[in-house]
Amino acid sequence: MSIARPRSVGKAATSGFIWLAVQSLAARGIGFVTQIILARLLMPADFGLIGLALTITAIANSLIGFGIDEVLLQRQKSIAYWEGPAFWLSFGISVLGMLGMFAIAPLAAHWYNSPGLTGLIIAIALATPLRAIATVPTARIRAEMDFRFLATYNTFDIFALQGLTVVFAAFGWGPYAFAVPYPIVGVLRAVWFWRRSAPGIKRRFRRVQLRYLFGNSSYVLGTRILTELIGQGDYIVLGLIATKAQVGYYFFAFRFAAQPVRMLAGNVSSVVFPALAQYRAEPAVQTTKALSACSLLAYLVMPTCFLQAALSQPGLHLLFGARWMNAVSYVTILSLGLPFDAMTWVSGSILSARREFRTGFLYFLCALPYFYGLVLLGGHIGNVTGVAIAVALYYFTFPQVMTFAIFLRNGVPFGKVAEIYVGPSILSGISALAGLAISLLPGIRNYDLTRCIAIGVIMLALYVSLLRIFRRDVYNQVAGKFTGIAGRFRRRSV
Repeated sequence: MSIARPRSVGKAATSGFIWLAVQSLAARGIGFVTQIILARLLMPADFGLIGLALTITAIANSLIGFGIDEVLLQRQKSIAYWEGPAFWLSFGISVLGMLGMFAIAPLAAHWYNSPGLTGLIIAIALATPLRAIATVPTARIRAEMDFRFLATYNTFDIFALQGLTVVFAAFGWGPYAFAVPYPIVGVLRAVWFWRRSAPGIKRRFRRVQLRYLFGNSSYVLGTRILTELIGQGDYIVLGLIATKAQVGYYFFAFRFAAQPVRMLAGNVSSVVFPALAQYRAEPAVQTTKALSACSLLAYLVMPTCFLQAALSQPGLHLLFGARWMNAVSYVTILSLGLPFDAMTWVSGSILSARREFRTGFLYFLCALPYFYGLVLLGGHIGNVTGVAIAVALYYFTFPQVMTFAIFLRNGVPFGKVAEIYVGPSILSGISALAGLAISLLPGIRNYDLTRCIAIGVIMLALYVSLLRIFRRDVYNQVAGKFTGIAGRFRRRSV
């Protein structure tokens, strides 16, 4: 049995964008509210402990899918014949990963001089094979481009994970409030996805299939491990040079700053990759659509992150008083650097859609020493602030180099690639500075609430006006997307 190709890939991708845009807004709202609650219920040291635990589990959890999901999406027409070997290979690797985390947990606790890490790592590790059970069903659903289902479940997943974390934190579970929900949500995900699209795991398969999956997945696996080593590198360094409270402030700031990038970029890439895979025989079309998606994403994520940076000082003080003010500078720095990483999520999809897994692996192999060199230097010079600056500098530079390299080798002019970054950052920067300037006027600057309102209103109004004047095409594209969202909901409410 094969996965039927959607009648219109463009229509399916547009529908996917709409559903996942709704999910992003819902997730942003849920994440914002729970972040506020957790910041009141937990101490900075609790955030620091879970941040250190995730340095171990996130790297190990990169083994869950073993890159199999992306390989399956390249075999959409014959996916049923690959489900059995893909499932058992993925599940077997995940069990080994879980056992490996069990063994490493006490060593990590000793390394970070934090005995409490052992239990946290074990609790999170239990979710590893549970999430692997849903790997093949997830690939089937993505191949069908059923983004409505994915958006619905992902919203529920975020709500369940964040809601359980708040409940456990309210009962005084400390850092375990972050860890225990992982296996619970893993069970729910496995059940829900299997009910929706259970794969045929009893079909007999040949050794050549395992060799193919392992061979093609190895580069994807390597890329994911390198990505996690980079993603957790700042915490690894901080765990050795900073106190648990300082790590907690940084962990809180990074979660806050990275949320819009991960939601917007993750959702857009989830739509783009299966759509690009449908055009594997038309590389020029792939490149054009990826470039368009990068441009749209940049004009959404840049203003969101710049607004976040502008609001960091009055916003955190309004919500928490002096308790989390040590995190303000980290939120500001990271919010200005992280958005430049978003477009790589889409440009990298070109490599995956064309099965150029080795090329992607080599990019991140080059990125690893560059990242750790920056972070180690930043930590040596400026401790936590130095690490935050180093991380922001990495995301400001290397992802741009990677995106330029991918598009230039596919014949896109330098100027068109540069526009992805230059236009959105200039318009967002001007709008953010205008909002900040107005918020410092007499009568406004003495009140956190009025400053937040001034920054938000001025920046949004000015950004939309500048976008309409200088990039009318992008303005119409964004307006059309959100008009489509409103229209869909109006029709459903009738």
